[in-house]
Amino acid sequence: MKVFNAEYPLQDGYIHNWLVAGPLAIEITDLEPFKGDDFKLQIARRYYEEDSGIQDPPVDWTKFWVEGQQLTWNYYRCQEDHFVNRTAFYHTCHYLRSWAYAKLRVPAAQEATMILTTNGPADVWVNGQHVHRQEHFHHQLPQSVSFQAQLQEGENEILVRFEAVAMRECPYVMALRVPNVPADETLVFIPTQNEAIARRHRLERAFDLAYLERDVYRYNDEIEVKWPQDMADTCTLAIRLQEAKGPIYAEAWPTVKAGYSQEMLKGYQVPDGPFRIRLMATPREYYEHLLRVNREIPFWVLRNAYSQAPYGTYEERRREALEDAARRELNVFSEIARMALGRWDKVQTGVIMDTIQKINRREDCSDFYLTGLLGMMYRYMNDPNFPEDLKQPLEECVLNFRYWMDEPGEDAMCFWSENHQILFHTCEILAGQLYPDRTFSNTGQTGQWHREKGERMALSWLLKRGRGGFQEWDSNCYFEEDILALSHLASLAENDQIAELAAVVLDKMFFTMAINSYKGAFGSTHGRTYAPLIKGARLEATSGISRLMWGMGVFNERIMGTVSLACAEEYELPPIIPEIAATLPEEFWNRERHAGEFEEWCDRRNGSWEVNKVTYKTPDYMLASAQDYHPGEIGYQQHIWQATLSQDAVVFVTHPPLMSEEGSHRPNYWHGNVSLPRVAQWKDVLIAIYKLPDNDWLGFTHAYFPIATFDEHEIRDNWAFARVGEGYLAITASQGVALATRGDNAYRELRSYGQHNVWLCHMGRAALDGSFEEFKEKILNLDVTFEGLSVRCITLRGDHLAFGWEGPLLLNGKEQPITGFKHYENPYCEVDLPAEHMEIRFRDYLLRLHFTP
Repeated sequence: MKVFNAEYPLQDGYIHNWLVAGPLAIEITDLEPFKGDDFKLQIARRYYEEDSGIQDPPVDWTKFWVEGQQLTWNYYRCQEDHFVNRTAFYHTCHYLRSWAYAKLRVPAAQEATMILTTNGPADVWVNGQHVHRQEHFHHQLPQSVSFQAQLQEGENEILVRFEAVAMRECPYVMALRVPNVPADETLVFIPTQNEAIARRHRLERAFDLAYLERDVYRYNDEIEVKWPQDMADTCTLAIRLQEAKGPIYAEAWPTVKAGYSQEMLKGYQVPDGPFRIRLMATPREYYEHLLRVNREIPFWVLRNAYSQAPYGTYEERRREALEDAARRELNVFSEIARMALGRWDKVQTGVIMDTIQKINRREDCSDFYLTGLLGMMYRYMNDPNFPEDLKQPLEECVLNFRYWMDEPGEDAMCFWSENHQILFHTCEILAGQLYPDRTFSNTGQTGQWHREKGERMALSWLLKRGRGGFQEWDSNCYFEEDILALSHLASLAENDQIAELAAVVLDKMFFTMAINSYKGAFGSTHGRTYAPLIKGARLEATSGISRLMWGMGVFNERIMGTVSLACAEEYELPPIIPEIAATLPEEFWNRERHAGEFEEWCDRRNGSWEVNKVTYKTPDYMLASAQDYHPGEIGYQQHIWQATLSQDAVVFVTHPPLMSEEGSHRPNYWHGNVSLPRVAQWKDVLIAIYKLPDNDWLGFTHAYFPIATFDEHEIRDNWAFARVGEGYLAITASQGVALATRGDNAYRELRSYGQHNVWLCHMGRAALDGSFEEFKEKILNLDVTFEGLSVRCITLRGDHLAFGWEGPLLLNGKEQPITGFKHYENPYCEVDLPAEHMEIRFRDYLLRLHFTP
């Protein structure tokens, strides 16, 4: 085998190009020996090997064996964050090991400083000699460690082995920096079997420039891969459109140049779901000559039409929801939809058996699917068409499950977040009702005992949510899981108190969704979310729910909530709530405060929590935010503010930790913040102040600004403007804004570099501000003064605003409260916190919700 070296420069001292193998994943089936807060370190030490495991010199696309598994060396080019990223979600516990290899050529022998950044333990070998080990675990934000290593003149082999212990979300990155070598005289070599190095570099340059215009493509949208007008080269390459994990649907071999656009397919020609554009060498080069360079650009397809206004009857939409779920091949909820429709010949028992096996393994999220199975057993198991061979496995699954974290056993299931709590309680109640006199093997207790325990815990959860609200407030992902649980309790719980209170909390949730949504888009601030769910409303887990309940939104792949509600025929939505959801007054101003106390028995922590949030809505847009929410603290999945012009046209700002949008990074590139901002909003104007840490990894904040979704846009004089219909938006930052034209988010992102930054967003309407041109001119003529971490401005409404990192929001010189709100304060409802009851009024409707046991 002939070996050639592909040459690359260091990027700001980082090795940016690697050969990577792994992860080697070893499942930890017995967690009992590993106790305590440092159980991950115990596992890592148990499986640690002093030897690197690498015997032969790594070469691109060669294979090797380690621990009985065959791995392959693959070329890996880092993104701007310089990370080799192996992040994924693991439903059971695994020990992971990955390798990264490169050659570093330096002009002279020297002792070099190296800085290794990882989430977990790692080892470094230089020229075959072990030079460093670090054993830390930093779950979300990785940690950097410096060490010294001797480099010889010429080529040096660098091998990094980095580890993780995965249990649920597993952020898993590595970066290596060599800061003190002469950058212009140092090269990185990647061993490859293809000698066409110049061709390789030309392909990589062309790959870097390619972009998509959208994150989600609709039924009639043309999926096009584009290149910018300033592209200098031409390049022949291959483009594939394929599922994220599945077949290829289209392939092209164009010669691309400046301004080139390659049409692939239309949205209706592929199924719904996650896809990728794969850019690669031509098939002959790739397969025969092993020119294995590529780039993947992710996107989604959703063919269903979005509804911005109510339509049909509930029964019609219920049927539509079940039909939509039944045509999909997603999970056990597709099978439940088929049962609900009486399509027994279409039910796939293999899917149900696979679900049972995963629950028996106690995989994380088992509570989601066991809730569905229990509902299926209640509603359909006595039907003569129900598959007989499922009954015994279902019974054993229910009787052998672990229903709460105080029961015997160790596993990867998460019990303690708000949504998981009520799902486990729901499972325990329904299981206990189903088998009251049977013995449950994990505890040795009867079903009646489990039912009573589940009812006590569920009642506690329901009262907290009723009186104080949601710690995962307005979550466009976890509201779906809450609704999954509550719909089953409301329709199947035999305890009237539990069933009635579950229905009341459902009413409260739907009211909250209605007032914080715009034309079906749940564009509120969110206590927890994921990146695909905030880049527009089409992929929100709540979108199908709102379409079912009041005819606005879209049915998508998130079917657990919609199917569960559609099957819960005992629950009836109060008619006042769809009326409120469909109403767009000239001005709607809503303030909310949700608060409560953590309890060790269910939350695994103590203390209090609170969020103060506001929503301003007009016929043309909505602006929502969480006020002064833990500024400067490390964030997680909180979505602090958003402007919504349509289901696709949304704008928000975050502080990212890295480039990845993988959901196990919390925060990631779009959801959450490394450092939470200080935000204040007065109706149609929002101020967001970001104070980045001194050692911030990326050094910028950025706005999601998807120009393809706007009717018009312009970036001018440090302002970015957008129009959709008669709604307008203007956004600026004290450190300046620039439209990103490279990368996976090209033409959908505004970046602003700087440790201290103030973003200012101002909404407008044709009814108040005239034409879009007039709006822009008025904005550009506003008196806006940025000073450090503060801003003073006069708004289009003539209000004088002043706000900073410290101190109050001043409105026309007077302090305007941004915390300490009532539970709800809006034209429909005003209630203090804690709330024993709520009254919701609209036109001739009055709804009373009581949260007393």
